[in-house]
Amino acid sequence: MGVRHVSSGKLGSVFDKRTVLSRHELFRDAPQTVIERLSVRAQPLTFNCGRRIFSRGDESHGLFAVVSGHVRISTSCPEGRSELVMNLIGPNEVFGEVALLDDGLRTADAVAATYCCLVLLERRDLLPILNDFPVLAVRLLAILSTRLRRTSQQLLDHAFVCAEQRLAKTLLTLAGHTERNGVRVLTTQRELGHMVGLSREGINRHLSVWQRKGFIALAPGACTIRDRVALEKIALGDGMVGS
Repeated sequence: MGVRHVSSGKLGSVFDKRTVLSRHELFRDAPQTVIERLSVRAQPLTFNCGRRIFSRGDESHGLFAVVSGHVRISTSCPEGRSELVMNLIGPNEVFGEVALLDDGLRTADAVAATYCCLVLLERRDLLPILNDFPVLAVRLLAILSTRLRRTSQQLLDHAFVCAEQRLAKTLLTLAGHTERNGVRVLTTQRELGHMVGLSREGINRHLSVWQRKGFIALAPGACTIRDRVALEKIALGDGMVGS
C-alpha cells in the first residue's frame, strides 16, 4: 500500500516549495543550491484529518516534512483491536526517517491527526544531498534525538498519567506553542481518542465538561481553546475536573 495522494491543486497559490523548504528546521541553514535541488523533486501533499498516509509494512517513498498540521505515528496489535500512539509529528518536523535510512519497510502507521500539508522528499533525491552536505545529516540526527525523547515521555504518560491529563496535553500540543486563547484545533473526537488512548465517548465526556466550564468551545471536527491556563493546569495534574 503506497502513499495516498490527496489533490494538491489548491496548494499552488500558497505553497512555494523553495520557501517552505528553506524555512523548515531541517533545511533552514542549507545553501541555496541544496534548496533548489530539493524543490525540483519535492512533492507537496495534503491530507484530511483521519486520512492514512502510510501503513506499517508499506514500501518506503522517502522522508516527509511537515509544513502544517499534525501526523499521528502509531502501531496496532495484529488483530487491530488496540493501538499504541508513539508520537505526534508537527510543523517543522519530519517522519518516515527509519525506512529512509535503511531502505526497509515502514515500521509504523502514519495518519493525519488534523488537516495537514506535507512535503515528500524521495530517498533517491535526499540521500545524495545528505552525503554532499553532512551538516544536514547531523541536523537530522538532532531532530530524531528530540523525537526519541518525546516518544519516551509519551509512553510514560500512557503508562502513568490519567486520561484527562493526556487529553489536555494533546490539545495543547495540537494548538502549538502559543500563550494566546482562541486557537482552533481542527481534529475529530475519534482522532483525539486514538491519540489519548480513550474511546470517542470518553473523549466527549471530558470535552463536554470543559465546554460547560468555559475552557473550550466545541464544533463539528474542531475545538477552540478559550482558557489555555486551565488546560495547562489539568495537564500538570492540577485542577482536574473529571467527568
